[in-house]
Amino acid sequence: MPAKEVLKEAQKLYDEGKWLESNSVLDDWFSGITIATDEEVVEAYRLMGWNYYYIATKGLGDKKTNLENAEKYFRGAWKYVPDKQASISILNGLPLVLWLLNEKAAAWSRSEHDLYNFPDEPSIWNTRAILCRWAKNFEESVKVCEKVYETALRKRDYRTAGHGKQNRGDALKELGRIAEARDDYVAAVGLYKDFEKTGESAKFHIDGVAKKLSAL
Repeated sequence: MPAKEVLKEAQKLYDEGKWLESNSVLDDWFSGITIATDEEVVEAYRLMGWNYYYIATKGLGDKKTNLENAEKYFRGAWKYVPDKQASISILNGLPLVLWLLNEKAAAWSRSEHDLYNFPDEPSIWNTRAILCRWAKNFEESVKVCEKVYETALRKRDYRTAGHGKQNRGDALKELGRIAEARDDYVAAVGLYKDFEKTGESAKFHIDGVAKKLSAL
């Protein structure tokens, strides 16, 4: 199967929350690969990094091993020459993985470096908001999430705007501001559905928010 089709199938499975299946498609491709462009390798490594991140955080295997695999693939992508969007996606994942591997100073440092280099990228700010929440700085997380939402909306990046609302809801819930959290979760679902009008899926994001809403 041509690399373009393999990567499209792997991305589709990832979007549906089928991370193990997505990795299986990529593993099969790597086992038979004879030639690939740098861009194709970067995309495959990027996807595998995120697949392993979600496999780890959703409890689908040994957490530490899967986080180490996520770090390996994110770092492996840097052996090639990624385009800007690939770079941003990798940089979004790496600080989260480092934090969960208890390398918190490295996670903060990586985040600071990324914000300096990509100050107008909403997804880079979204990673910062998550780190703030994990550090139990909920008020700061709320503020950063507002920046995520506003910046993403200006770019019509509805998926990242949805992340901003969802993560703001998570921080508000921790602060006991349940009604506001509920409003943000509902808004996140709407934004994810707006994103799906592009033809791409946000199913696992929508399903995740639905679970949070039902638990309030």
